[in-house]
This record gives sequence, structure tokens and C-alpha cells, in this order.
Amino acid sequence: MRGTRHGGVRSLMGYPAAEEPEPFAAWDRAVSRPPREAILYIHIPYCRSRCSFCPFYRGSADEREWREYAALLEKELRQTASLFAGTVISTVYFGGGTPSDLPPGAIRRLLRTLKSCYRLANDCEITLESRIDGFDEERIAAALENGVNRFSLGVQTFDTDLRRALGRTSDRETVLKLIELLTGAGQASVAADILYGLPGQTPKMLLNDLDTAVKGTALSGISFYRLHLHEKLPLAGKIRQGLMPALPGEEECFELFSLAEDRLEEAGAKRISFKHFSLHPRERDLHNELSAWKSPCIPFGIGAGGRIGVWRFGQAGEFDLYRRLTEEGRKPLASAGRFPADHAAGARIAGQLNCRMNCDPEYTASAAPEELREKVRKNLETALSGLAAKGFFHPPRFGAYRLTRRGRFQCGAVASELMECAARAWEQ
Repeated sequence: MRGTRHGGVRSLMGYPAAEEPEPFAAWDRAVSRPPREAILYIHIPYCRSRCSFCPFYRGSADEREWREYAALLEKELRQTASLFAGTVISTVYFGGGTPSDLPPGAIRRLLRTLKSCYRLANDCEITLESRIDGFDEERIAAALENGVNRFSLGVQTFDTDLRRALGRTSDRETVLKLIELLTGAGQASVAADILYGLPGQTPKMLLNDLDTAVKGTALSGISFYRLHLHEKLPLAGKIRQGLMPALPGEEECFELFSLAEDRLEEAGAKRISFKHFSLHPRERDLHNELSAWKSPCIPFGIGAGGRIGVWRFGQAGEFDLYRRLTEEGRKPLASAGRFPADHAAGARIAGQLNCRMNCDPEYTASAAPEELREKVRKNLETALSGLAAKGFFHPPRFGAYRLTRRGRFQCGAVASELMECAARAWEQ
């Protein structure tokens, strides 16, 4: 049961799934056995402006559209709650789009609905993704006073010229003021995304960004991502037209990645995953860690995706369909798919590589049916030995293969290769 027969590829972020012709029937089967624990994802599709490298932009919304969308979200949250009455919610993640553009009243209502309708864990991590512009004191207060304990800021770079070239409207000083405002409250973890591999980005520019984050702010954590650019995005068009420099090449990006690892290690940052670092004991990045293990995820909002048991779900991507289904009291689904039988083993590969930065063949194989475990283990041993010979893993000491720096840099490709190798055990 390979990826081509199940609509997609095996990866850290996703997994193939055979399309189900009746999504609502699949949902009913999934929720008939609700998970003991789950994470919850709420999607906010709107953003006041588009960054030229962003593949998620769906448009902006006026005040009336914000109010209507927030009311529909609240309705969907309430309607879905009874299906998961016994499920402990470990994390809630408001993603987007730009959740911080929600009106203050909507932020309050959605958070209060969550607390009144769902069984939130005592240490439930509630994250609000935030942009720099428009996230004012009233919105921040609404979030903090109603349970948000983590902010994820899309900083990307502190360099004003580079920010403006990428379509970011705020300058360095504005970014620093918002970070100071959020961290100064002392009530939440504040993490920032930093990108490398940007057009025209030099090692010096990246080092300045990292020095600013480590020395010039009280940030709790840093997510460190490589820019991957789809050819249809505005930034790709600017590069083709010669209006922006070309993206750094593979070895240039590896040098930037190495520089960041060295700088953050020197700063004493605690590594949470191959791409996330904690600078304060408060920072856990729990939602992303549980997502890496492909934990059950309940989706809400336009275009949100989730998974429960052997099922993958995608919600309506068009507002009119989302509104109609929600008002009818139905889960606003557009698609569903069934994961292949190797999904549990693939989830272990993804979780280990992302969070532990290693892979243990025996531990991974134990997620497979007993009659296939030895085949899964041998497949992984062969693949891991080959990848170690290429410099992506250290030789094993206690059964597990640990990623090298080159392996961490190529973690996504390494994960896909190992997942495909494990999946072959299910082929006849």
C-alpha cells in the first residue's frame, strides 16, 4: 500500500490516505470511538496582507466577515463538543492565516467556549499564532485573560530591508516592541519563527537575527525553518523577473543551518526538535511535538485538517459551504481518507526523527502487526545502514541511529525514505 495508491506521500507533515466517497460516514465511524487524548486545531484563514513567500494566504476580511466567521467557529465548537466529552485535550492551536487579527471580543468568546465545552488538560498548551501588525494590547489582554499561554510569532527575520522585500509591512523596531510587550506580561511562552535560505540572505544577516533573538529579546523559543518556495508564489515570480536575488543553493543553506545550530548551542538553547529550540523552561512547543507523532487532531474552521484513528479529514475550504454545513448542525467536511495499515509505524518514524532526532528499528517495528515486525525491522536496518554510510546517521550504539548534522538538515527527505522502506513490509 504505497503512497501513489493512497493520495499523497509519506512525510513528516502528512501521510497518504485512500479517499473515502462519504466523508460524513467516515466521521461517524471515527467519532464512535473517540480518542482518550487529542489535540485541537482551529484555523483562521484570513490575513490583512500577503507576504510574497506565503502559500496559505486566502484573502483579508472586513469587520462583518470577522464577526460572522467567529460566530460560525463558536457554533462548530459547541456542536462538536459532545462527541469528545471524555477526550482530554492536550493542546489547542489557533493557526492561519492570522489568528491575532481576530477582534478582541471574538478571541474572548472562542476561548471561553473552549474552556466551557471541552475537557482541557491541567497543563493544556493554548497557542495563538500572531503577526506583528495589528496585534494590540486589547487583543493581547483578551488572549491572556482567557487562557492563551503561548504565542507563536511569524518574525522570519529582524532585518527591515529584507522584511520589506518579502512583503512584511513592519520594521525591526516594531517587531522588537511587540516581543517586549508579549514577554513583559510574564504570562505566556513567546516563540518566534526564523527563516533561513531567504533570497539575498547572508550568513552575517542570519547571525544578526539569531543574536537579536538570543541577546536582544526575552523570547522563550525559536523555530528555525528553511524557506521552500512554490513556483506560483509572488516571490518566485520576482526572482524569475530579476527583482529579487536567487535563493541560496543547497550547500549555502547547509552552511546557514550549521551556523544556526552552532549559535543556538552556544547560547545554551534546549533542543526540542530538529527545528525548534527552547530558550526558557516555559517553552514546550507541545502541539508541534504531538503533531509530529501524528496524534489524534480535531479540526475546526475553513480548510482545517485533522485525523482521528485511521481517518484523515479535511474541512470545507469555501466559506459558503462551511457556513451552510455548520448552520445545518453538521461537521463542515469536504473530504476524508483512510490511512494505510503502515500508518502507525510511519507515525513512530516521524515522531522519533522530529523530536528525538533518531530512529530505532525495533521500537518502530513494534507498532506493526506481530507477523510483520521482523520484516519492518529488517527493512529499516537496511535503509538506516545505507543512510549512515552516506553521513545522515551515526552508527548505532544501543539500537537507535542518531541523526548527524547533515541528517538533521535533510530530516524531511530522510523521514520519507524511511517511511517508504517500512511500508514495503505490507506489500505482498
